[in-house]
Amino acid sequence: MNYFMIIISLMMIIFGGVGIDSEWSLLGMASMLGGLFLGAHSIKSLKKDRTPRLSLKDIDEEKAQLLCESFDKAVSDYRYLQSMQGKLGDKEINKHLQRMQHTAKNLILHLEKYPERIPTAFKFIDYYQDRAVKIVQQYQEFEETELTTEKVRDLKDRMKSTLAALDEAYNEQFEKVLNEQMISVDAELKVMEQQLDAEGIKRPTIDIGMLDDDGNVVYSPNSKQLGRKHKPKANYAIPTDLNNLSVIPDGKRAMVINRKIIQSLLAMFFGALGAHKFYQGKNLSGFIRLFLTLSIVLLPLMSFIGFCEGIRYLFMSLDDFYLQYIDDDDKN
Repeated sequence: MNYFMIIISLMMIIFGGVGIDSEWSLLGMASMLGGLFLGAHSIKSLKKDRTPRLSLKDIDEEKAQLLCESFDKAVSDYRYLQSMQGKLGDKEINKHLQRMQHTAKNLILHLEKYPERIPTAFKFIDYYQDRAVKIVQQYQEFEETELTTEKVRDLKDRMKSTLAALDEAYNEQFEKVLNEQMISVDAELKVMEQQLDAEGIKRPTIDIGMLDDDGNVVYSPNSKQLGRKHKPKANYAIPTDLNNLSVIPDGKRAMVINRKIIQSLLAMFFGALGAHKFYQGKNLSGFIRLFLTLSIVLLPLMSFIGFCEGIRYLFMSLDDFYLQYIDDDDKN
């Protein structure tokens, strides 16, 4: 499919180059830009997602096998939960899932770098993430029943609440994995602090203060003023408002924006040829559009329909576009 899209992009670039020197210069320029966007995306899509691999050179064979099994389970559960983002009907649970997956991804990448720490993360791998998979599976099954009884609603609410709590559990497990490293860093810092103090070098005091529910500092030890509100410094760790989170997984936002722009341009300028349908992977719809366009009578109508679809794609929210038009392979 990606090779086919590369061919389409080359045709668009060639057509654009010819069109720029003619009376259709504006259309030619749009075609060339669309071809460049499409080609860049298709070439990038040819590169498959990297699968995490462990380096176990200095670990005996029996222990290495156990580490691999645990790590593979962690990656497998992560990929399943990642594939479920956007598939559940409740937007709030999708946001809980996204926040959990962000922590899980960072933890798994850390374990890939330090495989000897995998046993420390056993509770995350064999309990928390495993239970998250089961909760998501059960939640999806309840959604498929379409029951709205009080008992079902109560269970679904408890599932969402549990997933929200799992995010904190993930963070605690990550901190536990980092504990040995944190102890080492803490000891080194204490030595450096004692050395600086011995040499009479003053260290700046970090003003943490007290925060209200909106993230404003209501008391600052340095300002000595109670009740004065001011915004915290950039390095304050303010909890993210769940309502402002997107269902788009971490690291996928740029890809979604790119796809949204390309799909909009293809529909607006080449919708009659079904270019945007081919781009979506809907080859049958694309060929039907192309076949109908062969009739000169239907060409204006198909062009108008494609242009309207392009405008719709362009003004859709990123979350809605992600849920409707990004396929499962790109979501994972």
